[in-house]
Amino acid sequence: MSFSIKKVTTIARREYLNTVRRPAFIITILLTPAIFFVSGILSTKSQVDDAVAHLSKARVVALVDSSGLYAEAPLTSEYTAPKGINLTENKKKSEKPAAKIPLLFRRFESQSVALDSLEKGTVNQVLVVGRDFAASGTLRLYEHDTRVFTNSSDDRPLRVWLTRNLLRGQADSTSIENALRMGRSMDFYTQSRDGAWALKDDAKELAGFLLPFALGFLLAMAIITGGQYMLQGISEEKESRILESLLCTVSPDELLTGKLFGLGGAGLTLVSVWIAAGAFSGAGALAFANVTIPPSLIVIGFGYFLFGYLFYSAIMLAIGSITSNLREATQISGYLTLLNVCPFWMLVKFLNSPNSGLAVGMSLFPPTAATSMMLRMSAATVSGAVIPPWQIATSLTLLAASAALMLMLGARVFRLGMLLYGKTPNLPEIMRIMRQK
Repeated sequence: MSFSIKKVTTIARREYLNTVRRPAFIITILLTPAIFFVSGILSTKSQVDDAVAHLSKARVVALVDSSGLYAEAPLTSEYTAPKGINLTENKKKSEKPAAKIPLLFRRFESQSVALDSLEKGTVNQVLVVGRDFAASGTLRLYEHDTRVFTNSSDDRPLRVWLTRNLLRGQADSTSIENALRMGRSMDFYTQSRDGAWALKDDAKELAGFLLPFALGFLLAMAIITGGQYMLQGISEEKESRILESLLCTVSPDELLTGKLFGLGGAGLTLVSVWIAAGAFSGAGALAFANVTIPPSLIVIGFGYFLFGYLFYSAIMLAIGSITSNLREATQISGYLTLLNVCPFWMLVKFLNSPNSGLAVGMSLFPPTAATSMMLRMSAATVSGAVIPPWQIATSLTLLAASAALMLMLGARVFRLGMLLYGKTPNLPEIMRIMRQK
C-alpha cells in the first residue's frame, strides 16, 4: 500500500476537529489562562492588602529599655501609611494625602510585666532593648501574629523611631534623616545585554522571575497537553477496537502521521491562544518593567515546542500502543512527563545562573531540553546574560535527533503493538517487539 498524502490529510483534519470541538478543550483553552490571570491578581492583591492593613493600624508598644539609651525619647511618633492595590477606582480620582498612623509607647520596668500586658491586649507589641544594645545592636520584639509570612517592612516604623532617637543630640536632624533614607535611596545598577549599565528596579526584578516561569510553564504545558491528546486518542481507539477498522483502509504510517499533524495542530492552537492571552494581559506589566520579548525567543520557542511535542508524542504513542487501557497508560505516562517539568525544581538556579553547568546540562539533555532552554533564554532576556548560540543550536539538534529516533521506535511499537489487547507486555516482550521487522 503506497503512502497517501490525501489519507494523511483526512486523518489529520479529523483528529484536529475532533479534539478542538471537545468541551474539555474549549474549557482548557479559555478557562486556564483566565484562572491563572485572576488568581495571580487576587493572590498579589490579598498579600499586599494584608501587609497594608497590618501597617495601617495604630499601635501601642510596650517599651522595656534596660540600656537607658531611650530614657529621654518621646513616647509618640507617627509614620505614613502605605498604599494598597486599587483595581476599581481611577488613579487620578483616588489620589489622596497619605494618612499618618500614630505609634504610641508605654514604658515598662520589666519584660514579664510587659508580656502580661500583651497577653491582656492592652498593648500590641513588646519591644525589649537589652543592656548590651550599644555593643550588640540586638533587639527583641514580641507580638501576637498568626501570619505565616511577614513583610520585611513591618518593623520599619519601630526602626525609624529607634534610629532617630538614638542619634538625637549626636547629629543634626538633616543628617539623621539622610541616615534613615540611606538604605532605601541606594540605586542598584546592573549590566544589560548590550554592555550598558541600567537601573535594576523592583518591577524588572519581579518580571525577571515571572517571565521565565510563565514562558517555561507555557511551553511545558503545551508539550504535555499535545502528548496527552496523542495518548488519549490511541488508547481510546484501541479500547473501542476502532483501530482495527481504520487499518483496513489506511496504513499504520498514514494513521500515525495523520494523528501527529492533527493533534499537533490542536496543541499549537492551544499554546497560540495562551500566548495571545498572556501577551494581552501582561503587555502593560512588561512595558512598565521596561522588558521586551525579542522575536527570536518566540521563533526558537516554537522550534522547541515542535521537537519537544514530537519527542513526547512518540513516547505517548508507544505507551498507548502497548497498554491495555487509558487508565494504565495515563499512570505510566505521568512519570515520564515529569522530566519535562523537573527544570522548575531548579528554577532559582536557572534564574540566578542561566549559564551554570546544571542549566547548560539540562538544556542539552533531550527530555529536559525544551523547558530548560526556554527558562534560560527568558531569564537572560531580563537579566542581560548571554546564551551562547552554539548551545541553542546543539540543544535543538540533539532534541530533533532524539525526536526522530523516538518516532522511529514509537512507530515500530505502534505497528506491532497496537493490536495487543487485554495484557500489557513486560519489558522483555517490548524489546522483542522493537527488534521485529
